[in-house]
Amino acid sequence: MLVDAHPGVSVNGLRSLNPAVLNEADPKQIDPALDPFDPKNGFNPNGPSKYSEEFKQKYFKAQADRMNRLIAGAHGKLQRMQTDNDAFPDDDVFLVIRGEGARLMELDPAIHHSTLKPQKLLKNDGTVVTQIVESVRRAPTTPGSAARNASFTNGTRLLTLKSFLSANAIRAKDSMDDIDWCSSNNSTPCALRSITVPLLVTAMGAHYFIRDNEIHYEVAASADKDYIVVEGATHGIRPCTACEKTPGQYSNSVKNYFDYVAKWINARF
Repeated sequence: MLVDAHPGVSVNGLRSLNPAVLNEADPKQIDPALDPFDPKNGFNPNGPSKYSEEFKQKYFKAQADRMNRLIAGAHGKLQRMQTDNDAFPDDDVFLVIRGEGARLMELDPAIHHSTLKPQKLLKNDGTVVTQIVESVRRAPTTPGSAARNASFTNGTRLLTLKSFLSANAIRAKDSMDDIDWCSSNNSTPCALRSITVPLLVTAMGAHYFIRDNEIHYEVAASADKDYIVVEGATHGIRPCTACEKTPGQYSNSVKNYFDYVAKWINARF
């Protein structure tokens, strides 16, 4: 059973990269044309950002390009270590500057906003309808995002060389739509291709993993599989009160979720 599952640590890391980085040793050197925190590119620190399709396409490709460069650099360092031409023979620190806080789907709620096909939506009154399901999430206000992304504490990923290559790296041509799912050992879509037991995939209707979980459902090898989105639920299943247009609009998200899960389990086991 998947509960608003993310696509993997490696994929989250890919999508969190700031692709504007020009020098992996200096977070200050960035390409302004790819800066996600520049209002000229669509950034809004006080509400939902709105990036153009052209910018998004460039950004997602550049994220993949940067990840591929990081992988190449890590492999080069690993080869030097194996031939005793580096500081340590076993492992080393691997920093990813501006590796956190640049996930465009967090800033622009239009990205991965809905399912691609009609899917089941568990409504607050307990009924289930089939439709294109759209997220009701609200984009947070993000003043100070650029400074946090450039910092060590909030923007830098402190890994080891081997932990990066084993579980935090993944190859892609586009960070959203063209990922080599099985180029990492930490990839939900890759793992699901080998899972054949009954599978329940659930997504929360006030978060940004609706499309990702639809992908999980699509690629899973299970013959008996189900996918449903819980209306108005946050990533932790609780109702998103900030998303409500009327008080209590999503108040039953927790009860509805566990009622549905119990019914699904009891029908199979």
